[in-house]
Amino acid sequence: MKQLQHTPEGVRDIYNIECGKKLALESRLHKVLQLYGYRDIQTPTFEFFDVFREEIGTIPSKELYKFFDKEGNTLALRPDFTPSIARAAATLFPDNGMPVRLCYTGNTFLNYTGSYQGRMRETTQMGAELIGVDSVEGDAEMLAMVTDCFTTIGLRDFQLSVGIVDYLQSLIEDASLDEEAENRVRDLIGNRNFFGVDEYLESIKVRRSAKEAFAALEDMYGGRDALRQAKDIAPNSKAVKAVRRLERIYDILKVYGMEKNITFDFSMGGGYGYYTGIIFRGYTHGTGDAVVKGGRYDCLLEK
Repeated sequence: MKQLQHTPEGVRDIYNIECGKKLALESRLHKVLQLYGYRDIQTPTFEFFDVFREEIGTIPSKELYKFFDKEGNTLALRPDFTPSIARAAATLFPDNGMPVRLCYTGNTFLNYTGSYQGRMRETTQMGAELIGVDSVEGDAEMLAMVTDCFTTIGLRDFQLSVGIVDYLQSLIEDASLDEEAENRVRDLIGNRNFFGVDEYLESIKVRRSAKEAFAALEDMYGGRDALRQAKDIAPNSKAVKAVRRLERIYDILKVYGMEKNITFDFSMGGGYGYYTGIIFRGYTHGTGDAVVKGGRYDCLLEK
């Protein structure tokens, strides 16, 4: 009988020097989260499937590792920590005990398909959740903490891209896009294919002013100038309110002395459907993808 010598596709062993570096990195980052007042929580590696169902706004069902318990309940390995933390917060912490600051470290599991083949299916995530605070101060605290995490591990060449869900949503509503058109436009913007956005909007006869607003997103990237430009072309009060929130966050980050690593990107739509406010992604030299992802999710605990 042939003996299997290798791990399944998408998982691997971490050992010797690499493992030591990984654990040391986790320890340094964990200290930063603790200094900001975040306390540890451990949630189960697998949960009831409903915690991660697609209606929540998390991972598509086909990309989950699913199995059954002896009672016939559908279970799933966690693909993402945030729904698990939200489930725990909704059941374990009373409303009058808010705010709650929680942090975690553990592995997540995604059964990547299609264009994602070749990516790791088991990865370690470290994160923090600030629950019960809806203020701009809470948003700024999270961005400042991420910045501190970068500098604590010795990174100087990094950028934190910040967007806000309501701005892009306001453009979609102003253009009166139906669900199919909205999904198409979001996909094109997510791939930064703004020529494709213009071409598609032209094909479905969207009015000129709405098309021009979407076209402006390509260059609406940067610091204070991006905020001013976004406010100038904001199609409604919802969009203006979103920009003003980012302005207030930026002013707080200036007090922290951390504004130089912040870039606003109004084309960001968020990878998960549960985001409701600011969204952010952190990048550093030599990485093709974001090494930090996060955002505000005010409605997830209700679900």
